[in-house]
Amino acid sequence: MKNRHRIYGLQDIRWEGHRLRLSTGRLLVTVGPDRHWAGMYRVRLPNGQLTDMVNLSRAKDAAIALALTNLNNKPDKEAA
Repeated sequence: MKNRHRIYGLQDIRWEGHRLRLSTGRLLVTVGPDRHWAGMYRVRLPNGQLTDMVNLSRAKDAAIALALTNLNNKPDKEAA
């Protein structure tokens, strides 16, 4: 029998302010304001990398997409 891979979706993540967490409480990504441009935000990935600047709505959308992509490309042990 093949190992089953858990598929994560929107039901498995939640926002706490500008922090996106897995339902277990694990921090996935954060969204923060850009240092130089008012009203612009960046997504900080788990490895510390920052994305390009976008408005808050797009930053949160990108954060969800990046977090779910990251979760669904890892074996279950690493994702949880």
